[in-house]
Formats: sequence, C-alpha cells, structure tokens
Amino acid sequence: MSKIIFGNPYDIKEGTIYNNRYELIEAGLHRSTVRGIDGNASDGAAAIVMSGGYEDDYDLGEEILYTGEGGNDPSSGKQVAHQSWNSPGNAGLLKSMKAQYPIRVIRGWKHNSKFSPKEGYKFDGLFYVTHAEIVTGKSGYKICRFTLNKIGSEIQTPEKIQIGNLVLLKSPGKPEKWFAIGVEAETAQSISAESKMSQLLLGKKLHDTINFGPGFEILEIRRYLAT
Repeated sequence: MSKIIFGNPYDIKEGTIYNNRYELIEAGLHRSTVRGIDGNASDGAAAIVMSGGYEDDYDLGEEILYTGEGGNDPSSGKQVAHQSWNSPGNAGLLKSMKAQYPIRVIRGWKHNSKFSPKEGYKFDGLFYVTHAEIVTGKSGYKICRFTLNKIGSEIQTPEKIQIGNLVLLKSPGKPEKWFAIGVEAETAQSISAESKMSQLLLGKKLHDTINFGPGFEILEIRRYLAT
C-alpha cells in the first residue's frame, strides 16, 4: 500500500464524483477498496468513506458523528460486538485528532444522507476530528464515536433547543434516541415543530428534562445543516 498522505495534495475540487473506490485510489483520496478508515496507529488517519455500513453514524453536513471500525455485521449494518481504540483505524483517528491532521471525507451512494451522492462517491473536503468517545450504540454495544467538523466552518453547539436541531434524548429503561425538531433527518425520528413534544423541548438546555410520557433527559443538542 502506498504511503499515507494528508490533506488535499492534488488540489481536487470539492464535490468531485468518482464512480467507484478504485477511482478514489487512483485519485489519491483513499487507499482501500473495503475499509472505511484510511490510516493506522503509527501514522494517523487521512481519510474516511461513509458508505452506510454503521447504524450509529449521524451526518449533519459540516459536522459528522462517525462510528469507528469493528464489531459490525456487514450484511445487516448492525453492531454484534464492542469496538475498541486498539483497532488500527480507530487508533489512527485518535492520533489525527491529537495531532490535528486533516481528514478527507468521502460520502458514498449507500450512505443514507441528504449530503451523499445518488451514484458513486463524492469528495466533500477536509475535516478535523474534534472529539472522540466510547458510547453505547443502538444495538447495545460499545462504539468508538468521533466528531468531525469541516475545516473553515463555524460549528456551534446550540445552547437551547431550536427548530432544526437534532436532540439526543434518554428515557428511563430505554435506549438513547435522536429526534429531529421540525426537519427531516434520515438518522433521527422527525417530529413536527407544532407537536406537544417539540413545544416542550423548544428552549430547553443540555441535561434539562421534559415531562412527556415516561419523561426524557436531554443528552445532546446538535445543529442539523440540511440543504
């Protein structure tokens, strides 16, 4: 495999579409036809491909919540085992976060997002990994979750919930779940801005609770940059 290269050394235009992953390799954007993360623990990670293989990915446009590698059943997209920082790709993204290496983000046609192409693979520019944590995913297994922010964008976490936000809620005895307030988001349950639940959520802050059904605690608030 060729030496890892960071950034955009060939000045490829953002939004360029490639027919397949072999063309990504030829363009120097990603070095694997299979792996999502191009990198390792010693060098760091230089690129990711989002292909819809992980159920816990959330694509907010200029901000991405990206699931690391490992423990995934490729036939169903479900987690069947825990992930760890020891996996080469996960360790590579950690190193890139600490060193502030840029990450090339490529969205594939199988990735369920408004920002993905209908065919092929699209180069969507350079991002930094700004946060990494281990959380429990939808299937109950531990996943390595990375937050990536587009370089040059001004991503601000909303202090209060507004229409157009994605909100992660926790109800007693149930898994955490994302809700989209007044917008359609592929990876969250959309609720009308006029609904009772939305009205209770609007204006609330992180870790506030709402008295709706069994009750919900607000774990995260994200701005959804749908176009």
